[in-house]
Amino acid sequence: MGVRPSQVSVEEVTGGKPLVRFIDLPQSLYGGDPRWAPPVRAWERYRLDARRNPFFDAGEAVYLLARSLGRPAGRITAHVAEPGGEGRFGFWATVDEPAVVTPLVDAAQAWLVEQGCTSMTGPWSFEPDDEPGLLVAGYEAAGLTGRPWHPPHLAQCLEAAGLHPVADHPTWRHHLEPVHPSQLVEEVQQERCTTSTSSGGGGGLPGQAGPYVDRRIVLDGIAAVPDIADALRTSGLRSAWGLARRARTADWDTCTVVRCDGDPARLVPSLLDAAAAAGYRTVIAPWSADPAAPPEAVHRTYRRSW
Repeated sequence: MGVRPSQVSVEEVTGGKPLVRFIDLPQSLYGGDPRWAPPVRAWERYRLDARRNPFFDAGEAVYLLARSLGRPAGRITAHVAEPGGEGRFGFWATVDEPAVVTPLVDAAQAWLVEQGCTSMTGPWSFEPDDEPGLLVAGYEAAGLTGRPWHPPHLAQCLEAAGLHPVADHPTWRHHLEPVHPSQLVEEVQQERCTTSTSSGGGGGLPGQAGPYVDRRIVLDGIAAVPDIADALRTSGLRSAWGLARRARTADWDTCTVVRCDGDPARLVPSLLDAAAAAGYRTVIAPWSADPAAPPEAVHRTYRRSW
């Protein structure tokens, strides 16, 4: 027997223990799957902190948590980047139950209606660079920092709730050959982004890896982050000390492109060179030199209009 609507409540989260439950919900729902990519908690807390995240300089958001029989069962945010801006949603996680999905999505829409919006698009959490939509192909590949893994029902639930596909965001896996960095490093250094901000959107250092960002793979127009999720998943390095030790030696095998502010056919090869010089063996990127090569994964954004 499924969950009945009368057993579900939706509450607005403003802080305290409800915010902790909001942050921890995806881990509690999907953490048992080996493909799940644990996020960096420091980055999750930062993103949701209206006092620190520059998104809230002009943007507004509401955090919504659904409970089934009193237990957290789903979450969503609704947000606008600026007054009069496009309605968006993000931080989408839920059990596979229409009785939970419907009131969550409807509550997000109701808040956006109050802001004067006529549609909601996402998941973007909060900026498009922060989350590339929901996984719709490539479920067999494990998630990575910057390219999350989602169970199939998350996209199916949105479609059942009346949201329609907007755009697909494919990614390809590039295997790198080791190179001698002596000459390449000087060329890469000239392109490196010099901004020191920690914001995930726009320029500067990407935040998906939290404090473990690797400046060697942050270039003008394109940026990647090391795959911290693999360390969290396979090595049990859940302490900041363990990750910090690994970050000091730049002992990462894989990185993911999380920002590409121009033509990927031009920018991705530069990033591949920088990653190879930095010792990475694998890069996940939104471009392939082979137009016939199928992507390893596809994420999709959705929209509901009213």
